[in-house]
Amino acid sequence: MAHSLDIEVDVNGEHIFIIDKRILASYSNRVSKLSTKLTGYTNLKFNDFPGGAESFEFITRFCYNNGSILITPSNIFLLHCGCTFMEIPILITQTELYLEGIHYLTWSEFVNGLKQCQTLFSTMNTHPSFQEFLNTLLANLSLPSSYPSSNSSSFRFASSDTTPKSSRSETLLDYWKFDDLTFLEIDFFDKLIKSMILLHFEHPRICSFIFHYQKSKFFLCSSRDQKCKLSEMTINLLSLLNGSSFSCRELLDAYGTSLSLSMKTSERLKLETFLGSRLDEFRIDDLLVRGKKKQAFDVDLTLRLIKNFVLERRIFGFFPHRAKKVGFLVDLFMIEVAVDPFLKPSKFIALGMALPDFSRESHDRIYHAIDLYLQVHRGFNQDQCTKIWSILDFNKVSTLTSGLHLVRNTNFLPFFKQNKFKTLLFHDFVFHKFPQYVKNTTKNEKAAGAKGVLHARRFTPKRSRIIDTCNIKSLALIFRLVKKSKHNLFGIVRLDYFTIWCQSLLK
Repeated sequence: MAHSLDIEVDVNGEHIFIIDKRILASYSNRVSKLSTKLTGYTNLKFNDFPGGAESFEFITRFCYNNGSILITPSNIFLLHCGCTFMEIPILITQTELYLEGIHYLTWSEFVNGLKQCQTLFSTMNTHPSFQEFLNTLLANLSLPSSYPSSNSSSFRFASSDTTPKSSRSETLLDYWKFDDLTFLEIDFFDKLIKSMILLHFEHPRICSFIFHYQKSKFFLCSSRDQKCKLSEMTINLLSLLNGSSFSCRELLDAYGTSLSLSMKTSERLKLETFLGSRLDEFRIDDLLVRGKKKQAFDVDLTLRLIKNFVLERRIFGFFPHRAKKVGFLVDLFMIEVAVDPFLKPSKFIALGMALPDFSRESHDRIYHAIDLYLQVHRGFNQDQCTKIWSILDFNKVSTLTSGLHLVRNTNFLPFFKQNKFKTLLFHDFVFHKFPQYVKNTTKNEKAAGAKGVLHARRFTPKRSRIIDTCNIKSLALIFRLVKKSKHNLFGIVRLDYFTIWCQSLLK
């Protein structure tokens, strides 16, 4: 038969302790208040005891050891929460003094402190003292100088103003120690990172910590829901950091994970905002994401990224060379998607017009993309072809690029652009292939001392369709020269094609 002074204490349903009521009441004001109501052998239940059975065990050791216990970093938080709950004044004073005297924690003490905080997390997440414990851990983390570290792998904490200067200069966490923190639960890790941000820790190092944890924890998650929760937490935490804190490669990996898990659109859009601002760092393979339905590639995704990139320019501005990198990337993407038979003209045109004019010095690649697109999509009418060709700036198309496809493609152009394009090509050809036959011999230019200067007039919109140098005599002369020449026109066009070209110019 149990002793009449013993009580049975059920702690959060985890463990049952049988202890002497007098010993516990002599230190705990909470139990002392209840002792008058407790007669004989009774049951006492605590459903919200902070720290659970482990914390309560430390309290019983303190009571049974005549009010004495060794306080260490491995039990300080559990002891403080337990004695506060049980209303033990002497132990509360001791733990508070210990917390005030902490100036630094070694790495092992820091990890043990995190384990205690994780134990307390379920019952004290919203309690103000819990945040104080977490801040105490982070603000006092320090490693001896003998620990190996480097500028590229160290995780330096820029602590808050409340941190002593002596410890603030030594607060260093080695990158290779991140593996020791994979035991952290997802919810508690989220709380930890937000505390780091509030204490003004360096964002690039926090970002490294986040990605390292995400990669390590991802393979430990047993279900898709857990993986989705982990990825969502990662995205939400990244949105709290500066965009320059993480690399484009890491963002692309995170976005690929979100696609594989079919995560919420809202979460993916957050990543797309970051990715769009770093579009100039992409490779062409990064844009080749499998499309929806029948489309080969996701053109809508690329358009959203371009939109975010241009929006960043409106808000922050960006250097022209970044836009030119994106222009080159989009041109390559247009060539890739041009052969997709399911790509609608509106999407293809949107790709060509999404960037400002200064992002492209040459339209040669766009010309090739349009050529491929029209070869695959042969059922377009005149109006559709005109809209597609409207994205091309003919002044930025080189003769060498366009000469091979001139006869086939100019039939799709409006009358004015046919004339402009043909005339431009003709004079480019004369200037580059036969400069000795187009020297400037006008009287005014001779008088100005321009004798012997090579000259070839180019098309301008103000001039008429038939210009002086493009006449029967000049064409006949060029035709004889080409016929005698050992080289074909542009090195690639056959003589019969050139004959057709000359005839088209004289119509």
